[in-house]
Amino acid sequence: MAQGPNPVDLYEAARAQLRPILAASSGKLRSSTPCTEWTVQSLINHAIATQRFTQDVLGPGTPDPSIMGKVDHALPSEGAEAAFNAITDQVLSTLKSINFEDTVETPFGAMPGGQFIMVPITDMIVHSWDLAKATGQNTTLDSGLCELAYSVLANVVPGGRERGAFGPEVIVPATASFQDRMLGLSGRQP
Repeated sequence: MAQGPNPVDLYEAARAQLRPILAASSGKLRSSTPCTEWTVQSLINHAIATQRFTQDVLGPGTPDPSIMGKVDHALPSEGAEAAFNAITDQVLSTLKSINFEDTVETPFGAMPGGQFIMVPITDMIVHSWDLAKATGQNTTLDSGLCELAYSVLANVVPGGRERGAFGPEVIVPATASFQDRMLGLSGRQP
């Protein structure tokens, strides 16, 4: 069987891309974001909660997908950057200990852990752009990560739109970069 990219490497790359953007966002917590219902603070809380949910799916825990939408609260007392680093360290440790072909139970149905992890990785990639855009940072993302996110979104956006997770697609030229295609597919104006 052909093997795709290593999920651990992809997770580390997405995390490494988001970390400095998140760290530089703390002074603009009340700013609006491309996720129109969320402020920068809400989006940071979502990023942390999504990784907690990921840890609960892959490790011991009881996954509660509703935590990803409960974002209207203060940042963690230890600080957003410390909380994000702590939870992503846990997820990385779990990722390094599991067989990606083993089935995990998710609110979206049973699937291999290696397939499931691509969704939280994509969440980090897309929200890296959202936070950078909202806080006036450089919005150019890693092209390989954007290609991955575009491929994942192509499979999850239809169901996500039904649940209200994505706005209508923004049409971009077929020759657009994977970043712009990813953004358009996820309902964002590149």
